[in-house]
Amino acid sequence: MRIRNSSLARLQKLKERLDKDENVDATYVPLEYMKLKSDKMDFSPSILNYIFVHSTFEKLKAMKSNLELYEPLRFVMHPAYNEKYERHDEVLYVPDKKMNDFMLVTAQANEKVIFLDNLEYACKPSQGVQITEGQFSGVVGRVKRIHGNKCVVIPIRDTAAVAILDLPRKHLRYLSDEEMEEIESASDEP
Repeated sequence: MRIRNSSLARLQKLKERLDKDENVDATYVPLEYMKLKSDKMDFSPSILNYIFVHSTFEKLKAMKSNLELYEPLRFVMHPAYNEKYERHDEVLYVPDKKMNDFMLVTAQANEKVIFLDNLEYACKPSQGVQITEGQFSGVVGRVKRIHGNKCVVIPIRDTAAVAILDLPRKHLRYLSDEEMEEIESASDEP
């Protein structure tokens, strides 16, 4: 979900409120330790104005009806097309596997993990891989070149993308297009 006019303090209060709500199973905000001022380091959201909420669409609609508590929350919309290629907007839904991989990669400070700003490049199709060894074992992503280096990128539909730098080739299992499609659509329904 997207938060209108977010600040870290407001985001933390909203996250605490959501975590207590019976309609919400879990929330996640990727934070990174960064320099905010010339002499001050602190945690800051890696993706401004976003909070990932694990719940059903019906429960989220019911929760959002309480405008007093959840007025700043908005659904993230993305374009979708029907069988006649007519465009309509849908609420962004992230499959559990992709979200779990994203959380595994972003949950801890690591100099080998970077958030990508160029989402157009990060979300373009490329060779699918699964990491087979190390702390990111099991993560599925796509191979991209960033600053001349091969990286594994985990994109979340035009919203966010994170890259794992400097993975040895022997730790990657290349996936066929069919395997990638099966993994990416395994839990594609909200």
